[in-house]
Amino acid sequence: IEQTTEAIANGSQIASKTATALQGVVTTTEEAVELVNQISEASEAQSSAISQVTLGIEQISAVVQTNSATSEQSAAASEELSGQARTLESLINEFNIME
Repeated sequence: IEQTTEAIANGSQIASKTATALQGVVTTTEEAVELVNQISEASEAQSSAISQVTLGIEQISAVVQTNSATSEQSAAASEELSGQARTLESLINEFNIME
């Protein structure tokens, strides 16, 4: 009977230690889940920020393309005006002013 009582007591201690260890595993698992959730939220925030940066870069690219086209048009107009100015100058030079 004494041995059985000791065995039961030992079994109870082992069961208690096992319960404590399992509770530690549960707590650690809950902490890990919370960390994974935080990582997920941070990743979503970073993804959103990257999308906004990408949109900004696309808008800048569109503005640069527009500016480039405008510059080309301005250069062509400048060349045309320069040619017209030379023609006008040669026509004016044909006039003789009598003094």
